[in-house]
Amino acid sequence: MKGAAVDADSTFAMAGTGPGEPVQAGRQSRERGSGAEARCVSTRPGILLDRDGTIIVDHGYVGSIDRVEFIDSAPEAIAAFNQAQIPVAVVTNQAGVARGFYRTDDVEEVHRYIGERLAEVGAHVDLFLYCPYHPAGTVDGFARASTDRKPGPGMAINAASALGLDLTASWVVGDRPEDMGLAEAIGASAVYLGPDSWHQPGVWTFPTLSAAVPFILERISG
Repeated sequence: MKGAAVDADSTFAMAGTGPGEPVQAGRQSRERGSGAEARCVSTRPGILLDRDGTIIVDHGYVGSIDRVEFIDSAPEAIAAFNQAQIPVAVVTNQAGVARGFYRTDDVEEVHRYIGERLAEVGAHVDLFLYCPYHPAGTVDGFARASTDRKPGPGMAINAASALGLDLTASWVVGDRPEDMGLAEAIGASAVYLGPDSWHQPGVWTFPTLSAAVPFILERISG
């Protein structure tokens, strides 16, 4: 599978289905350099969610809607953040594009489908961001390293710019070391989802996203 070459300094983003000012879908250019983070409008905390293993079951390289299976109560958990008026962004590594398992259009179709299913319970994601790059990839234009790939901060920086987030007041929730690395890179608090504890300052462990919601809301509102 051959893909078209893409810009070196871009993040793949897709506007969510929620209320508020629209976010432009597609590739978002990011200013590079030491001042990039400072140029983000940092006004409020947000929730940065991993996708596979956090919102939907990680079946391995989920690139089609028939493989989307929601984790129990995950949609309701997102709805709780929405009701508290806390912006929600999905930040997900999608190396399946670089490896030729599926295309960027397939990722965006999955995200549209997730948005439609969330809407059925009154929930929404404000912004979907994904990184299709991997240095071991086989598809032209995507087979490279990228600071957008977690634990790199690229997707979080773009989420902050698009949604007006203060990353140091925000929360990263995920089930992989890359998610915890992202939280550390941007100075955010973190929730690790899994059966085992993650022993690191600023990281709390819960079995599911829904179990973590009251804890996160209490600390944001406090």
